Amino acid sequence: MKDQGEGTRDKGQAVGGRGGGSRRGFSFKFLIPGTWSLVPALFSAALFAIAFPPFPFLVPAFVCLAPLAVAIARLADGDGTTRAAAGMGFWFGFLGYACNLYWIAIALSLYTKLAILGYVASLIWLAPFVALFAAALFTLRRGTRWPMAILLPAVWVALELALNYLSDLSFPWLPLGLSVARIPIIAQIAELSGVRGVSFWMAATNGLLADAWLMRAERRAVLVRAAAIAGLAAFVVLYGVWRMGAVVMRNVAPIAVVQPNIPQEEKWQEDNRDRIVGILAEQTRALMTQSDAQLVVWPEVALPGFLVEHPEWRDTLNALSAIDRTPILFGVLDVVYRTPEDYSYFNAAMLADSSGAVDGQPTYHKEYLVPIVERVPFVNPEWFKSLKYFGGYGRGADQPPYQLPFGKFGVLICYESIYPQLSREYRKGGADILVNITNDAWFGRSIAPYQHESHLVLRAIENRVGIIRSANTGISEYVDPLGRVHGATPLFTREARTWVAQTTDLQTPYVLAGDWLGSASLLGTLVGLIMVRRRRPPKPA
Repeated sequence: MKDQGEGTRDKGQAVGGRGGGSRRGFSFKFLIPGTWSLVPALFSAALFAIAFPPFPFLVPAFVCLAPLAVAIARLADGDGTTRAAAGMGFWFGFLGYACNLYWIAIALSLYTKLAILGYVASLIWLAPFVALFAAALFTLRRGTRWPMAILLPAVWVALELALNYLSDLSFPWLPLGLSVARIPIIAQIAELSGVRGVSFWMAATNGLLADAWLMRAERRAVLVRAAAIAGLAAFVVLYGVWRMGAVVMRNVAPIAVVQPNIPQEEKWQEDNRDRIVGILAEQTRALMTQSDAQLVVWPEVALPGFLVEHPEWRDTLNALSAIDRTPILFGVLDVVYRTPEDYSYFNAAMLADSSGAVDGQPTYHKEYLVPIVERVPFVNPEWFKSLKYFGGYGRGADQPPYQLPFGKFGVLICYESIYPQLSREYRKGGADILVNITNDAWFGRSIAPYQHESHLVLRAIENRVGIIRSANTGISEYVDPLGRVHGATPLFTREARTWVAQTTDLQTPYVLAGDWLGSASLLGTLVGLIMVRRRRPPKPA
């Protein structure tokens, strides 16, 4: 380790060293990247950019944090500063998210000419959290000299948990564990501790690689860490093989989905409403004559408006349900009046039962709203009522699963699928399966639809339930309780599919205990930071 400390002091000075910004006051100078600080951030960001679906690579996610971790360890072991580490973290976060979330500009362009500004604002919001992650990692390394194999997974998973619970601005879109969604055999450990457990394993592998590089002059130490990497991987694979052979699934019911493929630019045009309803009705009639589905699922806001303003839509639903008494779950907008002037509107799902009645079970109101587009954070939604479809949606809460003769099912609207806690609440409430309805048309042909649907693999494994997905323009699919995807539809095609949804009788450790590993990581990080700050840090080696 001696060569690290000696080789770092000059470099630490270059990015800030003891002069990485005045210690007497806050400065944004640490955001001005020096060459040495930008290189590891660029390496990590480039690997992070190709670590997630639709990219078919597995290795990048297991190495993407290692260059950053090595650089932070060298700063901590040498004469670097917290600000220098935070600067590296900021640019890793900014560049890594910039590559993965470029579709935000595409989506927002449908609403505003300032879409690029919205995209940049999203990056400026997320990157400081990664900067805090890097600063915490630096502080803990300097104060404890513990290996990155311990510190990196704890601090990274703490970051993931924080991004999951930021109220109106939460955005847990890219947990590290999402990268293995295409290979469910190595995602089976998600039933133990949720997606955080998968992320913890992958971050620990990154940490072991970083430690091995830092100690590369010591052959025995490198071999020990290589063996640890292999041992962890072997455990995960063997666990996956065992669980995929041991989990017993049972059939629940045939469920059908409709993918009408309505372009986003046409969806909200008043002249198109009758045509859209006609497409949905035609596809549904064909389904009912060809399959024995016990539930038909239409996508998010399949009916483009408020049901109370269109009584003819109720007539259509009545006629369709009467064909063979098949319930229809559909997305629509809903409004709740407290007085004629005081009301809230919601992104909603309603169930037309076997008799065609829509009011037999409560309307589901979307709980986790897309920041800005559906709800402008931390402001009164009443201010946006005049915009009708932008920024002022109400938020649902405490909503039970739907009940049909075949069992219970929970509804996830759009990106509610990225929040593990909602699916877990449904499972604890007795849901046999989950149904995800979404409209991904506004993502275009970007990578976003693939990232979005991949989350369902983790939700299925965490809760050991089957998940049906109906998407306006795709990807519609069925994910079984083992996380295997069936019948994924192409983007921008008109489709109708039926699958026999399955479930299990298992209550997984994740369902019973929740995000215990994420909470432990966050608590451990905070306690570690407090303890380090309360005692004088050791002198650099």
